[in-house]
Formats: sequence, structure tokens, C-alpha cells
Amino acid sequence: MKFVRNSSTDPCYNMSFDEYCLEQVSSDDTFFCLWRDRASVIIGLNQNAAAEVNLSYMKSKGIVLARRATGGGAVYHDLQNLNYSIFRPLSSSSSVNGADAVGVIVSALREFGVPAEQSGRNDIFVEGRKVSGFARRVFKDRELVHGTLMYDVDIETLTNVLDVDGSKLHRKGVASVRSRVANLKDYLPQFDSLDSFQAALQEYLQAGDSEILLSEEQKNAVQALSDSKYSTPYWILNRVQDGGSDAL
Repeated sequence: MKFVRNSSTDPCYNMSFDEYCLEQVSSDDTFFCLWRDRASVIIGLNQNAAAEVNLSYMKSKGIVLARRATGGGAVYHDLQNLNYSIFRPLSSSSSVNGADAVGVIVSALREFGVPAEQSGRNDIFVEGRKVSGFARRVFKDRELVHGTLMYDVDIETLTNVLDVDGSKLHRKGVASVRSRVANLKDYLPQFDSLDSFQAALQEYLQAGDSEILLSEEQKNAVQALSDSKYSTPYWILNRVQDGGSDAL
């Protein structure tokens, strides 16, 4: 599979990178990107941040808040979480939620000895515990499917930032949620770090295919999109309340 590189750990830039690749990178082929965010919470397109995340805790810990352009719930990222984005042409066989695109991620985990299974609408589980969630966006004749791979995520912080009255995590109970999530590190003894796991996953997905190189002009366009949209308080905090029109 062809690929693009993104070494940024800025969540707003990375949301912009996904949008730019989906909408502006011309390719008749499927391609992917592996990337990471520094400590941050990424809320779904239609979520109210105050109702879903503990904003005061995040501020005290310097955790960034960002909003993505795909649906679904809030997720916690840190540098021990690996994210994947898959960009591909739509076809008659494409699933309505992108689950078929994620099959290659499940196959890679199994190749590495992890008994991974797709479960539910948009999750990957290992032995009954969630290690990944993913979401999808369609633009014209292409789609983006992006998701997480929890390698050695700080579960304590994850629960603290997502535990607010009325949130999905709060309704299910913190103790219950902690018992239902897992880090892939526990299933990947052959890798001594996330760097080595990422390198192996990159090689598996790439399978000898070529890199799509973005020009400096294209990278500047990604930054401009981050500055004008994804980094703005309106997009992050007020889009839903003010009836923003950035529908999928």
C-alpha cells in the first residue's frame, strides 16, 4: 500500500493533515499514514466538549483538546498511542462504517501474534478488551478511515479526562471501563517500544510500495487549514452549539 509520512504530534495539525489528504491529494490508489499525537483528547464532530470531557483536569495537566471531522465519541491520545489513517477510493463493496478498510490492521496484528477481532460497529478487541476504535468520513468518491491503536496508553489519565457526569464512560463506570480496555504492549513481547512496533506495522502495510511525497506548498496548506479551522475556538468548542455546517 502506498503511504504518506506525518511526523507532527500536534493534534490540530494532524486533523488537518487527514482532511487535506482526503480532499486534496490526488490518487487512484489506497494509501495510509501512521502518526501520533501528544497528550490530547479528540472529540467527535457532533460532540459537546463540556459534556464529554473533564476540561478543568485537562487544563491542569496541559492536555490539548481538538475536534475531528468524523463522528463517534471522545478519545484520549498520548505518545504511546499509534494512530492510522487509510485513504481509499469508494467502491460498491465499501462498508458503511469503514470496517472493511480496517481489516488490514486486524490482519497485521494477527501476523504479530495478537488475537485481534473486529467487534461491534467500530472497534478492535483483543480477548474481550478494546484496543482500538475507528471512524469514517466520505468526501466525493473517496473515504477516510482513521483510528487508534493503544500500545501503552496512560489508562489513569484516560479515565480522568473522560469521566464527567453524563459521559459514556461515567454511565458505564470507571472501574468497568478500565477492565474493558487493554494496551497492545501486553500482547507484543517481541517489540521493545512503540517505535519498533510502528516500524514493523509500517513495513507490513507498505509491503514494498512507494511513498507519496507532499511538497512544501502542500504542507503549508495543511498548516493553513489547521490555523484557520482546526485550531480555532469556534471549531473546537462552539461548532455544535452554534449549529456549524461542516457535515460529513
